[in-house]
Parts: sequence; C-alpha cells; structure tokens
Amino acid sequence: MTVTYIFGQAWLGVAAGLLIVLIIGGAFIGTYYRYGVDHFSASEDLWEGIFSLIAAIIITIMGAALLRISKLQDKWRVKLLHTLESNDDKNGRVKGWIQKYFMFWLPFVTVLREGLEAVVFIGGVSLGIPATAFPLAVVTGLLAGILIGFIIYK
Repeated sequence: MTVTYIFGQAWLGVAAGLLIVLIIGGAFIGTYYRYGVDHFSASEDLWEGIFSLIAAIIITIMGAALLRISKLQDKWRVKLLHTLESNDDKNGRVKGWIQKYFMFWLPFVTVLREGLEAVVFIGGVSLGIPATAFPLAVVTGLLAGILIGFIIYK
C-alpha cells in the first residue's frame, strides 16, 4: 500500500464521519423544532450521569494505554507494518477487511464520536433559540476547527 492510498483512506473516513454527523444532527434538530417538545429535560440528570460514567471509563482506559505507550511503540510499529504488507485473508473476511482499511475506520469513528458529542452539546445549549441560528454557528465552528487543525498540522 502506498502512502497516498492510506492518506486517501483517512480523508475518506473523515468525510464519511462528518456527513453522517451532519445528517444525524440535522435530524435531531429538525425533529425538535418540528414537534417542539423537549423529551430530554425530564431525564437530564440521568443523561449527564450516564455520559459522565462512559467518559470516565474511556478516559481511564486511554490513560492506562498512554502510560504504556513507550513500551508498546515498537510492537505497534511491527504490527502496523505487518498489516500494511499483508494481503492474505487468513483472519476471516470481516477482520481482514477492517485491517485492510484501518486508516478509514480510525478517523471515521473518531469524527463520528466527537461530532455526535458536538451535536448533543449544540442541541442542549440552544434549544430555546430559533432554528435559523444554527447554520451560522455550525459553519463558523467547522471553519474555526479546520483552521486550528490546519495550524496544528503545519
């Protein structure tokens, strides 16, 4: 596999994740403004508690993994090279397909996770404002994120 192919997979994953997030976000916001009922306010504490618990578990697992990263760096490098060079499908069809396109799935899942979190945040903060206020805020946020990401990347 070439670097260009892997780079293309990553950007395709980002685009697919962003498209799904925009569709889901539009559906959530459209549904709220169509029916005008806030079903989440009655169980807001429950939602906050569940999301906080899930976030704490994920952060704990990631923190433990990051503490071990220096020891595992060489092991990951070998596995990554093996996955890139391996064309056989001995691990099964689905697992082999996922390994072949891992640079699509990693950004796809990351953008999807962060984007859905942003949808929940935007929806929760702005339930009392008119629907026409969303496009400017969303576009401005996306442009600011792209600009900051580009600056960090460079």
